[in-house]
Amino acid sequence: MLITVAHSNSPIQFSNKFSIEELDNLTMEIFPCTLVFVDVDATASPNSTSRDPLSYARQALCLNKTLLHAGMPRVNVFTNAPDAVNACFSVVPEERRPLVHKLITSVNVPRSTEFYAAHFKLDLLEQVTKLLAPDTLLLLLDTDIVAIRPLDNELLQLCADAGVGAFDISDQVFPAYGSANVIKDLEIVAGRHLLNPRWYGGEFLISTSAFLRVLVSRARAHFERYVAEIGRLQHHGDESFVSAALNTLADEGQQIVELGAYQAIGRHWTGNTHRDLRWFQHCCFLHLPDGKALIEREARYPGFNPNRFWRTVSTAHLLNRARFGIKLCFNATPIAPQLRKMIAPGKPAASADGSADGSADKPPDGANSGPHSPEAGSFSALRVKGRLDEKSDEPVS
Repeated sequence: MLITVAHSNSPIQFSNKFSIEELDNLTMEIFPCTLVFVDVDATASPNSTSRDPLSYARQALCLNKTLLHAGMPRVNVFTNAPDAVNACFSVVPEERRPLVHKLITSVNVPRSTEFYAAHFKLDLLEQVTKLLAPDTLLLLLDTDIVAIRPLDNELLQLCADAGVGAFDISDQVFPAYGSANVIKDLEIVAGRHLLNPRWYGGEFLISTSAFLRVLVSRARAHFERYVAEIGRLQHHGDESFVSAALNTLADEGQQIVELGAYQAIGRHWTGNTHRDLRWFQHCCFLHLPDGKALIEREARYPGFNPNRFWRTVSTAHLLNRARFGIKLCFNATPIAPQLRKMIAPGKPAASADGSADGSADKPPDGANSGPHSPEAGSFSALRVKGRLDEKSDEPVS
């Protein structure tokens, strides 16, 4: 199933400016921002396969390009390596480049911590509180996001009235890790019992300047507890302490607009059937956590073509569905255990008489040599090339 979207090369007209009656018809704007943290010594994100420290900068180029195509302002990139990031952005005309800000860091967590770089979003949020005008809404984005269309002005006004809009992904996180485990982590970080625990994605947040100051103050307090209890926690990263902050504020009466319900943002994992791929076509923003290589390839094009982008996403999705299906069939086959023993390096299959020496059933010479040798139970056992994997460096379409 390939998705087609109407494409236009008409001049950019900035949108997402709207009037709020109680502010004397003041026109509010959005302030898109993202984090590009460069540290070659830190543990890479579990969702990233690239060893290039500037891979997130290239993703930010794609994000910026799609924001402009959708008629929204350029993205503000906060980074600890502004010179390197600016050099990466030099391939784009200056008037269309992301705006680069030097990140003032204060967060201190072990470099081996999962999602190490994401912790510095707290520094980003604190820095933005000093930059955000009263008539501007923060729009926090991850770099592996693509803008499809402008946010609905009525939704932005709801966020302005409430103070905050967040992306509730409890329906994805709770089943994957167990609701009891997730809630336990949230309450450890929050330091209290939560009335209605929810897990919020760190890739998308809308906030007024007034609420952002409250959120940063609360998240700082929870971050200190997060660091102290990090050894007890299953979940690491900014989502832990920011979710705890949003939960405690909600328990105290804070209203939070759920942005996913309005399809402002959708999180799509390649090959996953959590939602039909067509559902994401109607989202304003699409998050591809395992599609970073795909987004970097899209950044190489001078312009953004939604039809090309959706063809690439659809192809990667269908290939991964086929990959998972074949893997399931392989694992379910009665001879699969025997095959796995035959292809496992150093693990000979049992002989017909039950002996385990495997002298008559050893794999042929060279079967376990070379860079593409298979591993037990893996899809590579079928000798399917890595190009089927969406994370591969090769084009997916």
